[in-house]
Amino acid sequence: MKRIVWDWNGTLFDDVELCFHCINSVLTSHHCQPLPDVEAYRNVFGFPIEDYYRELGFDFSVTPFSQLAKEYMELYQKKSYQCCLVEDAQQVLSQVQKDKIHQTVLSASKKEYLDRQIQAVGLSTSSLDVYGIQDIYARSKLALAREYQKTCRPDDEIWFIGDSLHDHEVADALGAHCLLVTTGHQSRKRLVQSGVPVLDSLKECLEVVYG
Repeated sequence: MKRIVWDWNGTLFDDVELCFHCINSVLTSHHCQPLPDVEAYRNVFGFPIEDYYRELGFDFSVTPFSQLAKEYMELYQKKSYQCCLVEDAQQVLSQVQKDKIHQTVLSASKKEYLDRQIQAVGLSTSSLDVYGIQDIYARSKLALAREYQKTCRPDDEIWFIGDSLHDHEVADALGAHCLLVTTGHQSRKRLVQSGVPVLDSLKECLEVVYG
């Protein structure tokens, strides 16, 4: 069986601009240097999120990561329900559903928030299996990947499509083929370090999956 596993934020869900503005608000409120533009954000964002925050200049001995994460989510979450799917996501998801290929969303977002975002953009969770974490700290998706893997057969052909180097790590853990898109939270120059195909749209990704 062919299966597609989608990352959510930045891959299907277009929240890059919102994330950029939210992290700049937190940086400014803690007297840290804000990022100059979205491209600077895409050149620094990464997992685990604690390391990303350290690179931005936050000092956890002054303000604990848990407090910073809470401040960020208070800015992000309510506004996130106004975000849309990326440009070609609806068309691609509909095509995959029509072709009866199993689809899963696997995200480092809190499951409760993830479900609400999926509903807000008009997607039906009946056509998607959804895996999310239980807190707001976005440490890793590897545990979710291992949970998802239990639902697969050894001979399943799994494709993991994401927008970050961590997605490549997760795909490796699954033994999955990996495709990365340039429209999300990390820049092309970082994504090419993975050595897997880096594409400019979900439509291009689907063409590769269909072979």
